[in-house]
Amino acid sequence: MNIIIFGATGKTGLELVKQSLEQGHQVTALVRNPEKLTITNPNLIIEKGDLSHYDDIDRIIKARQYDAVFSALGAKTPFQRDPILTEATKNIIKAAQTHQINKFIHVSFIGVRKESSQLGALYKYIVPLAMKNLIADHREKEAFLASSGLDWISVQPPILTSGAKTGTYIHEPHINKGISSKKKLSRANLADFMIDQLNTSVYHQQGVFVTE
Repeated sequence: MNIIIFGATGKTGLELVKQSLEQGHQVTALVRNPEKLTITNPNLIIEKGDLSHYDDIDRIIKARQYDAVFSALGAKTPFQRDPILTEATKNIIKAAQTHQINKFIHVSFIGVRKESSQLGALYKYIVPLAMKNLIADHREKEAFLASSGLDWISVQPPILTSGAKTGTYIHEPHINKGISSKKKLSRANLADFMIDQLNTSVYHQQGVFVTE
């Protein structure tokens, strides 16, 4: 497939680029600083652009026919609101709508759900306070997706790690208390799950909890 990845220089984004190329996909990465993306591959196109400028996104998306969008935009800090990323998400959604890229796979956070308190004291007491701004941003971005009409999936992992890709993880639309003992997910496994969604509509227009 021909996919475009936003947030490609972040830790999750790099995994998406690497694994997508390994699976033979054509990949375009729109980044602010191309020098930060050191992966080289004949199937990789690196485009420079500013996600806060809709024209940059529109210019690059309309240049090719894409099958899917991956959004792995990550905040610099979980403790402050990041209106630039929220605006960027709106811009990406608008461009996907305009150029009829129906599949939109987005990285969110399980803390957006009130029932995440079922995951234990960390998510019941600490995360809602310490990460309230991050959660507010993710909820706003999910609201944009929900009203977009696209075939979107909001992937809602718990705390992310730098662990290896094992291919062993749980995914479900609802939180089942006690189903996971780790309550964490490697970015490599997150990318693996996201790429798998290219060929299925199981979670069409849904949020999905993915954990190890």
